[in-house]
Amino acid sequence: MIIRPCYRVLKAVNYLCSQSETTSNLDIIVYFNQRTKGLDLPDTLKQLIEDGYITAIVDELLFTNIRPTYKGKHYQEYRWITAKETLLKSFIFPILVAFITTLITLALNGLFIVTP
Repeated sequence: MIIRPCYRVLKAVNYLCSQSETTSNLDIIVYFNQRTKGLDLPDTLKQLIEDGYITAIVDELLFTNIRPTYKGKHYQEYRWITAKETLLKSFIFPILVAFITTLITLALNGLFIVTP
């Protein structure tokens, strides 16, 4: 899962790269109207690179040739897949196991035997 500041920067990168092929951290600063103190932009960009959402050329504090990867362009689909997996593993599967276990227990205790 991606945190809110990273999501905002990824959204900005996707928008800026839809206008041109690549972007830089200076374009992102202009996109946010120079209000990037809350984003901690260099560390946010580094985190997005480590997570595989974007690629970039890094020179100390200057990030150039920033472009989203396939995972970065289609983040919402990956997020939906993760949410479905969580629902299946955490809720639906345990409920099914409990239901089947209850049926087996009732059958072993003889509660399903019909007496005339």
